[in-house]
This record gives sequence, structure tokens and C-alpha cells, in this order.
Amino acid sequence: MIWLYGLTFCRVVIELVFLFSSVGKLRNISQFQQTITNFRLLPARMSRPTSLLFVGAEVAVVLLVALGGRFLPPGFLLAIILLLIFSGALISVLARQIQTSCNCFGSNERPVTQADIWRNAVFVLCALGGSSLTLGRISPEGLELVTWLLIGGIAIIFVLTASFLGDIVQLFR
Repeated sequence: MIWLYGLTFCRVVIELVFLFSSVGKLRNISQFQQTITNFRLLPARMSRPTSLLFVGAEVAVVLLVALGGRFLPPGFLLAIILLLIFSGALISVLARQIQTSCNCFGSNERPVTQADIWRNAVFVLCALGGSSLTLGRISPEGLELVTWLLIGGIAIIFVLTASFLGDIVQLFR
């Protein structure tokens, strides 16, 4: 039964991360396009199709993870791929000392920091954990509402803490 709680936690975390991320980007898709341009990894003309592809993939993660069952493993896999791609882009920005914002969860002015990479690493580990917990098992959807709410509350606190990791680090400096 413990594996089911772990799977539910990972599922809710990934669902929340990609829901917040995709909604934030969709609210200002042009800003996300500009972020991709600012990263200077692709020609500027590729920013629009790349932004649309990335947001579409994030929405796909939300749908796959929400559907659960046999859609859960591909949802976790797609989440891992997207997080690794974006982490690679963030590492590149830091290595080249480009001063730009991440806009990972929508428009903001905070510059990319190492905390963004650590945040993504935490989410990758969560998606890997969820993926490993689905191996050889069919994801039962039969948890009681109270259990979903409790795990969901813990997941919300976890996502918020990880998402604002950079701000939290700054408080202690």
C-alpha cells in the first residue's frame, strides 16, 4: 500500500508542476517565446514553434498524468524528458553567463540561477520515482478522497517549496 501513496504523491506533484507551468506560459506565450530567444540555443525564427511545441508537450503531461492507468508511465516519461531538456537549457544559460529570466512558471523577472536547476532535479527525481512505481503495476485509482486530499496537500507544499527554492535560498543568505 505504501507504493500507492508514493505513486499518488509523485503523480500529484508532476500534475501540479506541469499544470502551473503550462498555464503560466499560455497566459503570456510571447514572453515564453522571448525567453527561448534569450537563451540563444536556437535561431530566433525557431522560438515560436519551439514554445508552442514545449507548451503542447506540457499540456500532454497534464492530460496523461490526470488520466492515469496505462497513460501514467508515458506521462512520467514525457515529464522527465521535458525537465531534462529545460535543465540543459538552464545549465547552458548559466555556463554562458546569459542574464535572463527562466519564465518556467510564467512571466517573471527573476534571473536564472542554480536553484532553478536544483528545482528541476527534484522534479526529475519525483517523475523517476513515479515512473519506477508504475513498473509492472496497474495504477489503481481507488484511494479514498481523504487520502487524495492529504497527499495532495503535502504535494502542494512540496511543489511550492521546490518552485520557490531560489527565493528561499536568498532568505538565508
